[in-house]
Amino acid sequence: MSRYENFATRECLVPLVDMEDFTPDYKKLAEESIQKTGRLTNSAKAMAHSDLALIARTFFSTVAGGANLGSEFALLIRLLVSNLNTCVYCSTHQTKSLVKMGLTQEKIENVHAFKTHSAFSERERAALEFAMALTLDSANIPDDVCERFTATFTPEERVEITLVASAMGMLNRFNDGLRVPIEEAAQDTARSVANSFS
Repeated sequence: MSRYENFATRECLVPLVDMEDFTPDYKKLAEESIQKTGRLTNSAKAMAHSDLALIARTFFSTVAGGANLGSEFALLIRLLVSNLNTCVYCSTHQTKSLVKMGLTQEKIENVHAFKTHSAFSERERAALEFAMALTLDSANIPDDVCERFTATFTPEERVEITLVASAMGMLNRFNDGLRVPIEEAAQDTARSVANSFS
């Protein structure tokens, strides 16, 4: 069975909540998300079971914007983290968002080669290298990675990069752990993403 088939045939561990059954505040947040992105994700529907949903989605949405980093830079970090965690669901959404923003396919497809690929700036390399080390073993980030990170970014940017990468890891675990299915409109991208992990 391919990685995509395994991902696509798993049964979600919670039923997806219909939007009309969302709490009023969560429904308002969902409507704002639909206006902004054009979609309501299955992740948001799965999360709707909990009273923590509003807080969690507000946090994820805010962090995803990247604050001073900008949304494209934040999405690139989120894509790498999702890829490292082999989260098909999240990698698919990051890929689709980056394509919609106009990021080159070359950069998306070579995110794992960020250290040497010419499509990446030194700033992106420093952020992605730190995000990768943080994702793989946060307690043992090499000193040289930390030195490049601190030499390249302000304290504010360092905190934002760390929050973006950490929040993405949490969302990867939520979506993979509960086996949240990808939306129908994203099936083709999900298949391509899953195959890239093989």
